[in-house]
Amino acid sequence: MKKTIVLLVFSIVMCGSLFAQKNADKKIDQKVSAYVEAVESKLTLTSEEKETLIALKEAQVKATFEINAKYEKGSEEIKEKRKESNKEFSKSLNTAFGKDRAKEIKAASRKNKKKK
Repeated sequence: MKKTIVLLVFSIVMCGSLFAQKNADKKIDQKVSAYVEAVESKLTLTSEEKETLIALKEAQVKATFEINAKYEKGSEEIKEKRKESNKEFSKSLNTAFGKDRAKEIKAASRKNKKKK
């Protein structure tokens, strides 16, 4: 009887962790696709550029999720780590695409803010 209960609890825990992983992957995919769509709406990307951009953005979003999980929300540490992550992403864009093309991609990814 004890073995059955332990097995049942273990199965529930495993299923829960699998669903949590799938949800995290969905969020990452959504953020990456939204970013790529924003860039593509303003620029024309080759298939190679698009694949590279997706890989770089996925790495950056995963790093951001890890930072958010590791540090307390609103703390100075989390702000500093996010800045470091963003700088690394910018450097990787510069390396992959060159300075000029990376600038174009960064500019295209920015949301248009209405001036009041």
